[in-house]
Amino acid sequence: MKDALKEALLFDFYGNLLKDKQREIYEASVMEDMSLSEISKEYGISRQAVSAMLNRCRQSLSGYEEKLGLIKRFEETGRLVREIKAAAESILEKTDNAEAGRIASIADRILGDL
Repeated sequence: MKDALKEALLFDFYGNLLKDKQREIYEASVMEDMSLSEISKEYGISRQAVSAMLNRCRQSLSGYEEKLGLIKRFEETGRLVREIKAAAESILEKTDNAEAGRIASIADRILGDL
């Protein structure tokens, strides 16, 4: 998984577990793509303090994922639902099975919600 996507997913799943200031600074860096200098000016702290806080946030978020595994389960669920959809569509290609169409439709709705 690419680093930017991984950081965004970690923030989506576990960002609320960070302290308010950590969450704000992490969000400014990762989600708003602000530089260390921009963040340090906005929050009135040094670039080094911003960098150290971001590193602590990354360690905390990665630790939450190691312990809870929510992102891993999220990705696995998506993979399995895509398999279900592909199987249902394969059945639809060979037959006019209404249940297979219904299954493919449900899989689409689940994927849309993920």
